[in-house]
Amino acid sequence: MQLMTSLRGWHEQGWIRALDLSFAEYLYEKLGAKAEATAVLGALVSHQLAQGHPCLDLKQLQIAPDVTLQLPPEHASASSLHACISPQQLLSELGDESFSQLAQSRAVNQPNSPLVLHANQRLYLRRYWNYEQQIIADLGTRMAQDAPIHTRELCATLDTLFGKNEAISWQRLACAMAVKSGFTVITGGPGTGKTYTVVRLLATLQQHRDETEPLRIKLAAPTGKAAKRMEDSINEELKQLPAEYRDNLTANQAVTLHRLLGTQARSRAFRHNASNPLLADVVIIDEASMVDIEMMAAVTAALPVSAKLILLGDKDQLASVEAGAVLGQLCNEAEQGHYAPDMAQWLNATQGDRVVLDDALIDPQGASQWPYLQHTVMLRESRRFKADEGIGKLATEINRQQTAWLGEWIQQSEAMALADPKMANIELLNTQSSASGALKQLVQQGYAPLQKLLHDGPQAFNDVTEWGDALLHQLEQFQLLTAVRLGDWGMRRINELATLWLHGDRVTSDQWFIGRPVMVTHNDYSLDLRNGDIGLVVQLDPTDPPRVLFRGHKQGSLRWLLPSRLTHVETAFAMTIHKSQGSEFTHTVVVVPEYDAPILTKELLYTGITRARERLTLVAANPKLVLQATQRRIHRGGGLT
Repeated sequence: MQLMTSLRGWHEQGWIRALDLSFAEYLYEKLGAKAEATAVLGALVSHQLAQGHPCLDLKQLQIAPDVTLQLPPEHASASSLHACISPQQLLSELGDESFSQLAQSRAVNQPNSPLVLHANQRLYLRRYWNYEQQIIADLGTRMAQDAPIHTRELCATLDTLFGKNEAISWQRLACAMAVKSGFTVITGGPGTGKTYTVVRLLATLQQHRDETEPLRIKLAAPTGKAAKRMEDSINEELKQLPAEYRDNLTANQAVTLHRLLGTQARSRAFRHNASNPLLADVVIIDEASMVDIEMMAAVTAALPVSAKLILLGDKDQLASVEAGAVLGQLCNEAEQGHYAPDMAQWLNATQGDRVVLDDALIDPQGASQWPYLQHTVMLRESRRFKADEGIGKLATEINRQQTAWLGEWIQQSEAMALADPKMANIELLNTQSSASGALKQLVQQGYAPLQKLLHDGPQAFNDVTEWGDALLHQLEQFQLLTAVRLGDWGMRRINELATLWLHGDRVTSDQWFIGRPVMVTHNDYSLDLRNGDIGLVVQLDPTDPPRVLFRGHKQGSLRWLLPSRLTHVETAFAMTIHKSQGSEFTHTVVVVPEYDAPILTKELLYTGITRARERLTLVAANPKLVLQATQRRIHRGGGLT
């Protein structure tokens, strides 16, 4: 009972969830006192799910229990540290024999047992083991498909769509790969041309399709905001295609993954599944880094075998909020290529006279050791950022975990900006208080143009629609992003301060005051609002009640909703970096807390920085934490690779 007592102490101090403890007590009750260690390991598997890991890596647990479990939690009180044993102490009490005897437990690797142990290393809850196996089996089937392609004809099509210039085109390479395979990953950072590639990919697929009917295309993304941006980008890019390719590719609507699969009330299951597959020839999922393992398993189950699955995303961004890092695992080491010689030879043959894949990207063991990379192309050249300038330089150094230049920039950011105009669009604001005058001035200046538009009202424009367009456009020009939700530097506190600085103490951040930006936090299908949609509280005239202005789903349309109809919203002067994925803002302000925390990683910083389109301000009370965060990366367990 000593182990269970320790586990209960962790729960009492908030180190683990009630769900984790309940699962351990269930196993203890069913298996008996001799299986106490198995019950505790079961609780740790459940705890890891809350940290985003679909399994518990037993080897990592034995090597570094504190880091693996991320315990004690951040801001654990001194009394809780005194009251609880440490993960290292718990591991000592478990003993090595607990791990060697795990496979013999009735709760492990038996028909319908709650736990699955793989290779004596990864311990899963059975449901998540099933999700992983579903994905592996489905992707294996799709990767085995090898469509017959006439290379010369494919080259001619690619020449028309991409031109015959001599420059290496990773977009063209991705297009060729997706024509050949039933499964393709196209990964790359901001501005590397993922949308540009996808549109030409669709045109190529239609051109080399046996049937004459238009492709049945499904576009989807994890959030409503990402889906809308995907839809707008693809439909705008379609206009750039030659007419003969554009005719059979009509404008497409992008939807959330939940809507694509069809949610069912009070159920985790979806309407579209293996028994009722989607009617689609091609399914394209944008922002795939945000897709968790459960959702990816549902998607693969619902796709007919004949449909192509194409994932788009930046593998270096934050992983999904829920368990799993699907895209990150599939794209692991994509920079190195690892293409098998025969795959490299075929891909090079589709590129005309260019040789894209040189010897450095070819691996004789690629097919066996890196199967997913035979279906992955990493786009490497950004048209938005240059790797040696400003935002691009900062993002690149953080992503590569190179702290030498970053440390120099932190020490001399102002001098570097003055000496080199290329660095003028990144700024470090070192301030000791979130309520500082410097941050207040930054926020007031950033939101001043929006405040002016609100003050001028619709009478300053030709019509209400023009005013609404201007407001929503301006709302995308400046945005505060925080690493955490709570605390003096968290999203809630920064929203309270921004409300005070912009509107005085006559309102609070949760009231429906004029000028309040709001973010929808849950899909609302009755109002056709999506998780992540951003609106603004406005008033058309003094006699009219306040309305919340949103962009409509038709090009150029606006929606003016009564606040009383909205149930799940939060103020969005500031939003978390997690919530900002799929967005970009002209001037982005990234706020780093004054204390270290496991959430501060190079992926979090990279994601926040790359939301900036033209200007970035990094606000840090303790700039050294930026260096520490750069050296820490997210490691999520899993067996996809």
